[in-house]
Amino acid sequence: MSQQGYEWTNPEWLFNKVTAYIFGVILLFTTLALLVGSFRLFYSLYELVMTSGVTGNYMKIFSDVLTLVILLELSRALFQYFMENTVRLPVIFDAGIVFVLRDIMIGLYEHKLKTDDIYALSGLLLVLGVLRIGFGFYYENKAEIQE
Repeated sequence: MSQQGYEWTNPEWLFNKVTAYIFGVILLFTTLALLVGSFRLFYSLYELVMTSGVTGNYMKIFSDVLTLVILLELSRALFQYFMENTVRLPVIFDAGIVFVLRDIMIGLYEHKLKTDDIYALSGLLLVLGVLRIGFGFYYENKAEIQE
């Protein structure tokens, strides 16, 4: 008898297949969310042009654009995992940096951030930036060693 009919009994094969299907579905829904978000962003641009005041709608559009950038970065990480079966941490840190920057900018614009919050978010941004630079050097050295 051939072993091909009994692949489902191999735990590693089963795990790889299940995770591949799950990540495929998540990637599909993330892509649909990006498409819907992009269309809604264009529609809100139309509303911005039609209204007389810019200040209120501008912040919503700005927040939506940054949210789409975060979704795009996370979908890039999912796509890389789906194609290479490995997680590249710099992409995750890029999304984290954009998320923190989004919170800082919105909080500062709306005057909702306290001084302690600004210091905490700035410290978090510094740590994420240092880790991102460190991972950049790590992956660069790893690529040189493999050549």
